[in-house]
Amino acid sequence: MRVTCFSFLILASISSMGQDGNLKKLGSWLTDHKFSIRKTFDGSSKDEGKPASIMLKEDYKSTNDYLSIDLGAKISEWELLKNESGSLILYPKIEWHKSNDSTDKKDKLDAGINFEYYPFRLQAPNLPNGLPNKGLKLSPWFQGTSSYKRNFIDDVNELKASFQISLSSNYKFLPGTSMRDKNSNLRFRYYPYVGVEYNKIPDLIEKGKTEEFSTSVARVFIEIWIFPQRLQLNLDGLYRVNLKENSILRKEMPMVSPSLNFYPGKQEAFSLGIEYKQGYDSESKFKFVQIASFKLNAKL
Repeated sequence: MRVTCFSFLILASISSMGQDGNLKKLGSWLTDHKFSIRKTFDGSSKDEGKPASIMLKEDYKSTNDYLSIDLGAKISEWELLKNESGSLILYPKIEWHKSNDSTDKKDKLDAGINFEYYPFRLQAPNLPNGLPNKGLKLSPWFQGTSSYKRNFIDDVNELKASFQISLSSNYKFLPGTSMRDKNSNLRFRYYPYVGVEYNKIPDLIEKGKTEEFSTSVARVFIEIWIFPQRLQLNLDGLYRVNLKENSILRKEMPMVSPSLNFYPGKQEAFSLGIEYKQGYDSESKFKFVQIASFKLNAKL
């Protein structure tokens, strides 16, 4: 009951703020200055729509309910290469992931630099006949992540790096395309990824021992706006394969995490949401989790 009342209070506050237009102005200013907030930038595009969140979680594997925070910020953006053929973008990021779960406490601060490289120019759809339309209709692009993590619970430092390939286009129903309605509202987009990850994690299995291993990764992220600027559905599916021989960790580590977010006040910055997560979570030492979360979200 207390959670429900708290949620309605937050909903009313956000709705009144959104109607005044203050949230839209704040979001526009931060976007113009290349600043954005998401749940994570760890192995995902900077344009993905998964919001940062404060969550009350219900663990289906135990009677343990707890609070957690997932907050990632893209601080700036540097375009090092821009020409007719493509572009290279670097951006620093910082993340904080905290949980007071008594069986799996987390308190990690993560800093690093990501890159996104688009080697080919994309064609523009619906150009009149006879006009030049250089580039590719569907092009690969590359995304890399470096993460230096301070684990305050175990008092150790962790390293992670990833390299992934995805696809991008300007044409409807192809990967990376932001499909919009007649009023220019975003309705649908998706990103497929394949790649590899490298992890160096002290105390992952045994105290005093450092686990060093790589995984191959296949992932798809889908963002659907059921009602524009109101109701958003995110679907995230990930499949890891441990490439290390004779590892204590599982060979195959799938994960799914759908979420539903409600944005009151005709704005797309703050929302209330529900998320369900099932699978082998890298932020929970690759343990199997089955968790539902009630969330207060921010996405700028």
